[in-house]
Amino acid sequence: MKAELGGGEFAVGRGGDLREDCGVVKKGGLNTKVLKDVSRSFYLSLRFLPKAFRSSTSVGYLLARASDTIADAGELGVEERRELLSQFVKFVETGEGFEMPVVAGLPEGERVLMERLDECVEALEELPECQQASVRKVVGIITEGQKWDLDRFEDKGVVGLQSDEELRKYTYQVAGCVGEFWTEIGFGVEGDFARASEKEMMGWGQAYGRSLQLINILRDVPEDLENGRCYLPGAISKEELLRERQRWIKEAREGLDLADRYAEALSGKRMRFGTVLPAMIGRETLDRLEQSTWDEWEAGVKVSRKEIYRMMAQAVRFAV
Repeated sequence: MKAELGGGEFAVGRGGDLREDCGVVKKGGLNTKVLKDVSRSFYLSLRFLPKAFRSSTSVGYLLARASDTIADAGELGVEERRELLSQFVKFVETGEGFEMPVVAGLPEGERVLMERLDECVEALEELPECQQASVRKVVGIITEGQKWDLDRFEDKGVVGLQSDEELRKYTYQVAGCVGEFWTEIGFGVEGDFARASEKEMMGWGQAYGRSLQLINILRDVPEDLENGRCYLPGAISKEELLRERQRWIKEAREGLDLADRYAEALSGKRMRFGTVLPAMIGRETLDRLEQSTWDEWEAGVKVSRKEIYRMMAQAVRFAV
């Protein structure tokens, strides 16, 4: 599966004590360490979210990270992981027991998260029913994309996608649906969430999520190739990948243009700040990718912390 773009959730901000600021967990449950360890950028985001957003988005995020941990558990066979994902979805939907096999080498945050999934589902069941439905829907779509990924790349050797639509569907399932989830929660809890219509925001939000995922894919092409998978359709050789990279960079940029429209339409300054920042980081990543040689691509294209601080200042100006 693809990791998140560094700061690539829909909101990034300053940190705080989640026990005080987030209703995800009560009585010392999933504390700051778990959220911070599984995603520093999401941990930082919470203080910038309106209070009504914090519980649903945090629960949804933790459950999605849990499904990603299952899908990426390389010590387990493909069929076992696929079955575990199905059991996990049932667990999220009904609360039926779920037990994750012991997997060596998990990062500490993910290990603790998997041990405390019951608390995530308990927190889910405390949300308003409409938010519960939104969380379950987005987790269901994401896990379908993860199952597809497991099945599609099961064969030995380098396996590549055959069509553009395969890639577009995948980026929707694992990220575009998150933009829709975010928008659904927003219109449900904030009367003045956005100045654009819900239909427009849904479309822009989907494009935003898909673009962030596409940037992750583009950034990780050399690493994925070493692991026997290629997400850029019809390309396997270095020359083909360098050529196709330009076409998908163009598509990712088009999605980020819609991300700007999404951010501009939001009513709150905090929401505008947090929502536009990942798009800024994404554009910088695309600029670096476009100019990189194969060796530079292979070494890893990253945006430095110093540059992120600079973009945070730009995001503040955008927000106000």
